[in-house]
Amino acid sequence: MRKLFGSRRAVSPVVSAVLMILVVMIGMSLLFAFFVNYARDFQTGSGSAVLESMVIEDVWFNGTSRVEVWVYNVGKVDLEVAAFYINDERASIDSGSDVAVSVGEHGKLTVSSDFSLHNIYDFRMVTTRGSAFEGRYVWQ
Repeated sequence: MRKLFGSRRAVSPVVSAVLMILVVMIGMSLLFAFFVNYARDFQTGSGSAVLESMVIEDVWFNGTSRVEVWVYNVGKVDLEVAAFYINDERASIDSGSDVAVSVGEHGKLTVSSDFSLHNIYDFRMVTTRGSAFEGRYVWQ
């Protein structure tokens, strides 16, 4: 055992240079792989979904066929509502609605569906980047 650790010689300069090059190459390969995936996410539009944030401010039931949903964009990017779901069923957004909401702006979505008094409704809005915002509301 003494003979194994008794040697006072260091690693040769050639071996140490090869080891350092190997460590740098592995590190750069990992960094490059991360960057390629990161760039691909932003090219498809899904990378900026983490910057989206929206708050449902108010919900107004207008009779048994329409509801107005007031939203506020508190995120860092503009967002566009692609789909609206009521109790996991897709509902149609009226043409006069503010589907695109800029940063720091309010928007109003008018949705048509069948509503009845004292029922609970789960609303879910999905943006074009794939973010979903939900809320549960009762028409009283």
